[in-house]
Amino acid sequence: MADINAYEGPAEAGFGDYVALLKPRVMSLVVFTAFVGAVTAQASLHGALSPLRSVYVRDPDGNLIELSEPQAVVIAGAGRGFCSGADLDPDTILARRGKVGRQMTAGINPIVRLLREIPVPVVAAVNGPAAGVGFSLALAADLLVAGRCASFALTFARIGASPDGGAIHMLARRIGEARTAQVAMLGQAIGGAEAHALGLACELAEEGGAVPAAMALARRLAQGPTVSYAMIKRQILAAGGASLDDALRLETLCQDTAFNSADFEEGVRAFTERRKPVFAGR
Repeated sequence: MADINAYEGPAEAGFGDYVALLKPRVMSLVVFTAFVGAVTAQASLHGALSPLRSVYVRDPDGNLIELSEPQAVVIAGAGRGFCSGADLDPDTILARRGKVGRQMTAGINPIVRLLREIPVPVVAAVNGPAAGVGFSLALAADLLVAGRCASFALTFARIGASPDGGAIHMLARRIGEARTAQVAMLGQAIGGAEAHALGLACELAEEGGAVPAAMALARRLAQGPTVSYAMIKRQILAAGGASLDDALRLETLCQDTAFNSADFEEGVRAFTERRKPVFAGR
């Protein structure tokens, strides 16, 4: 497994600058873990997924390698927490006036877009606080495992800032506008158990158990029909603004793609032969 602390690149433009802005404040830097069959590798947020279907990591000998076409990805905090957002030191954050928009465009926006669009399942493991943009990163995952000690908060309004990282867009789609307003305007945090009850989290783990549970889920997904998962993810992403006709057209395209995959043929043969399918992820 790669040494995440030794990771230095490569990175999309702006990723490193954005991480530098987060580091003084984060309780733990977000870490990506990619699964390709039996291969597992890790990389830090800095350049972790670039381009879409590759993960750059360092092997145990320190050599930089590209792990092509991951089949599942886990995002989790490197320590006890997840991510508590940007550095709120006045000298640091006030210096971002006049350039925060450019920093978002080059930093958090491509990270969130990448997590939403990468054509493999992304699982978030949240132990402890996911606040500010940390909540945004957790929401960008397809599936979320929350520990009982997890907490989710949009803390932007406390300092007169506006939410970023796609937080309002993603949260309102999942829990509705009224509940999102309470979280964002009134600063009402969501605990791990409530996140599970609301459907934000697919699984509630005991304290310290979110990461192992998310890893187990990702390993299961990595052994599944990757093309089918990609088509499901594409349709979910488009569902919010699509008409029924748009949805039906997209379904047609996705089904054509799935039918042409090797995993579809394997799934059909396994069903007729009454055995467990062995998917290759293609």
